Amino acid sequence: MRGDRTVLGELVAGGLVLTALALPFLHVPGDGTARMWVNFRTTEMAKAKAFSTETSRSVCTVMAAALSYENPTTGEFTRVDCRE
Repeated sequence: MRGDRTVLGELVAGGLVLTALALPFLHVPGDGTARMWVNFRTTEMAKAKAFSTETSRSVCTVMAAALSYENPTTGEFTRVDCRE
C-alpha cells in the first residue's frame, strides 16, 4: 500500500515539474513579441559576436535568465537582452 502512494506522489511531483518548465513556452494572451539580442565571446574568438531574433517576451525572459554567463578569468561571456 505504501509503495502505491510513493509512486503516485512521484508521478504528481513529476507532472508539476514538467508543467512548471513548460509554462514560459506556452502562448500567453497579451504576451507581445520581443527582439532578443545575443552577444557572446569564447576564448578562441578575437572579437565578440552578436545576433538577434524575434520571439515572444516570455521566451526571451526565460532565455535571458538561463543563458547569461560571464567568466572574468577567461573573458568568455554570453549576454541576452530583450527589447521590444
